[in-house]
Amino acid sequence: MMNNTFLPVKIVLANDGSSHANAAVNLLAHIDWPAKSTTHLLTVIPSQKEGITPGAKDHPDRAKSVARPDWPEAQTRLHKIAGILRANGQISQTEVQQGAPAPIILQRIERLSPDLVVLGAKGLGRRSTKIGSVTRRVVHRANAAVLLARPGEFVRPLKVLLAVDGAPIARRAVEFLSRLALPQWANITIVSVAEPVKLPAAEARLVEAYLPQDNRPAFLPEITAIHEAYATDVMRYLQQRGVQAQISVPVGDPVSEILSVAAYKKADLIVVGAHSQPHLNPLHLGSVARHVVEDALCSVMVVR
Repeated sequence: MMNNTFLPVKIVLANDGSSHANAAVNLLAHIDWPAKSTTHLLTVIPSQKEGITPGAKDHPDRAKSVARPDWPEAQTRLHKIAGILRANGQISQTEVQQGAPAPIILQRIERLSPDLVVLGAKGLGRRSTKIGSVTRRVVHRANAAVLLARPGEFVRPLKVLLAVDGAPIARRAVEFLSRLALPQWANITIVSVAEPVKLPAAEARLVEAYLPQDNRPAFLPEITAIHEAYATDVMRYLQQRGVQAQISVPVGDPVSEILSVAAYKKADLIVVGAHSQPHLNPLHLGSVARHVVEDALCSVMVVR
């Protein structure tokens, strides 16, 4: 199947020159994007107030070097990245701004209306978090799919884990991935976790008291069969678009099982759905997506 059967993708790539940001460039270069896809490369040079690190105020020279990188250096870096992406068939343009990184990135996202925002899993903020305060703000507030890249040895075809559960947010992830997932670059495993039904305490006591062990409802096999059927439907949907996939239906806590399968498969990328509207409350992302974003050891794509 050729690239021109897929719609172009508009991408915003935020790059600060860090190893995590460079991992995002490396990951993008390993994906076959549809023809005429475009990437807007953005670097935000933090203002002195935003960029000062603890203790830097006692060393003005050090604060200046951290807070205000050389503007031409940033432009040179973006032009180099643009060359890498052009070699992969992408059309790129560059932009350098100065100020608070997260608000500027979010402003550009709102103005450009991209399909996908790409950035490293560490930000430029002062708080020590698993993914970085800038990245966290963007993933929760961007009105677009977000790809968080973590450093890795990417080798094509990439090992991609697609997490689904039948909910609308998961279906959007399937549809988005089907725009990108060409057989040349991705081996896809569809994961649908069968979560055991937890009866209310009073009802559980009634079952235990009045039903013999052999006659108690067999909830789990039924749930597993439902997840297998749904995962199979997703697999067929992707196969119709030229993408080969396999399915995995583990039993247990969704977050734990998704991360466990990702570790076992040595996944390069996890694709998971999230709520369609951005929100200030991180819980609004959805509990599974939120924990996968924070705790995965590989890159994660969150699709709204």
